[in-house]
This record gives sequence, structure tokens and C-alpha cells, in this order.
Amino acid sequence: MIQRYFRVKYGFNAPDQVTVPEHELEKALYAQITGTPVHLATAYINGRNIISITPAYHKHTGWYDWYEPQNGDDWKQIQRDCPAYDGVIDTYKQRVQFLMQSGRVGEIGKGVEIPALKSGETLQVGSLKIK
Repeated sequence: MIQRYFRVKYGFNAPDQVTVPEHELEKALYAQITGTPVHLATAYINGRNIISITPAYHKHTGWYDWYEPQNGDDWKQIQRDCPAYDGVIDTYKQRVQFLMQSGRVGEIGKGVEIPALKSGETLQVGSLKIK
């Protein structure tokens, strides 16, 4: 299985970003949602400063970290060289929200199984509905 990577931007300058592997995505999302500080890759980031979390296509394409896709050829290279990223961030966000709502915050980022999320059924935790 090809590893996915995500770019966590915490500032407006090119160096104000860090790339994390998929197994650290839950920690980044939790920090962004709650505004708590988090250690990601080589940076200690205040969660309130996380601007965006996006797929890090450059890890698969060989582009510089600050390069942004410019034209159709770039997007064709992304389709050719990158694993599928569709819905990955949403899935992890649902996991984080479920663990937070069910009082299992200590399990965020640990890769625990949530069978109900895999089965596609709708979960109700308090006022939160997760499909």
C-alpha cells in the first residue's frame, strides 16, 4: 500500500508548513479543531494557527514543498503518480469527531478500530450523527 502524506500549513510563508504521514493526520485534525498545540513531524505547532490540511502531492511527484500545481500537465501527473486522496481527510475528521464525542480523546492518533464507521452505518453520539 502506498503511503499518503498531508501538508499542514500554519502560516502564510512558504516555510510555514510541515508534511505528515497519514498516521499523524488524526493528531493534526484534532489540534486544528480544538486549537491545542501538537507535535507534528519536526515542528511544534499551535493548533489555532493551522490554516489548512491538504494532500501533499509533492511527496509523490518530486516537486519542491512550496510548489503548487499550475496547469493541466501538473494535474495529470498528480493523477498518474499519487494514490487516491478522495474522502481521506473527511474520513479521519469523522473518526476524530466520533472519538471526541464519545470521550475517547486519548485514542486519537492511535489507529484504533471503529467498526461502525467501517460498516457505513450512521452513528449517533449526543447531537452528532456520523455516517
